[in-house]
Amino acid sequence: MKNNKYLFSTGEFAKLNGVNKRTLHYYNDIGLFQPEITEENGYHYYSLMQSMQLEMILLLRKLGLTIDDIREYTNSPSDDSFAKILTDKKRLINQSIEQLMEAKDFLQQKLDKLELGLSAEHGKIELVHLPERRILLSEPITGIYDEVDFSVVAEFSMRLKKLFGLYDNFGSRISSEHIMEQEFQKYDAFFSYGREDVDEYEEMRPEGDYLRTFCIGGWDKLKDVYQMIMVYAKEHGLILQGYAYEEGLNEMSLRRGDDYITMITVAVQRES
Repeated sequence: MKNNKYLFSTGEFAKLNGVNKRTLHYYNDIGLFQPEITEENGYHYYSLMQSMQLEMILLLRKLGLTIDDIREYTNSPSDDSFAKILTDKKRLINQSIEQLMEAKDFLQQKLDKLELGLSAEHGKIELVHLPERRILLSEPITGIYDEVDFSVVAEFSMRLKKLFGLYDNFGSRISSEHIMEQEFQKYDAFFSYGREDVDEYEEMRPEGDYLRTFCIGGWDKLKDVYQMIMVYAKEHGLILQGYAYEEGLNEMSLRRGDDYITMITVAVQRES
């Protein structure tokens, strides 16, 4: 029997197909994949043609099929049933790829914010040019963060989760008019940035020039930073426009409240 060049012992067949002998023993014990010949002395021999069958089983296992599913297929194989298996698995793989890409984008957003936070200096103001961007808005808020505002937070958070699955944290926005009037508690709404692959959004943040700065510490320091923004704008011949957008940069790595970093961006235009 060993002289037949088309038959292989369990060890030889395992080596030929890159599997462990224990795998072949297990598949034989459960009746999923059995040797071509079992001699009276208990020795098992596999044929060369069985390599294709084993390769198919290993492929189906790699695709996530259960032993029972594979056994059901191998008991009555057909082109139609195999095509259905491959089509179903392809669909699941595509879904997994989409989920992984969403997770990758989410992590990149977090990394981008952390990198901004690492270089942030309290009250340092810079003029930046930002692209147009989709904005999603919550229901109006009072800005005093009472029960009404917390209810809006919960509703907005659920909406974002339903839309995006994984989503970056959302921020608050306040109108430039309220800033100029030094009414720093009169927030307009919570906001989140939209995505190009999701059509739902309320407004577009216009492309243009923005002042960007950072507040390091509790929210009570924000009014001082807005005072700095107004002074900077006046000294550089700029007029605040539209809204200021506040975003937390380091919620997930925060140790204490005094380490909290808020990024503020507000649109400006040159005085005519």
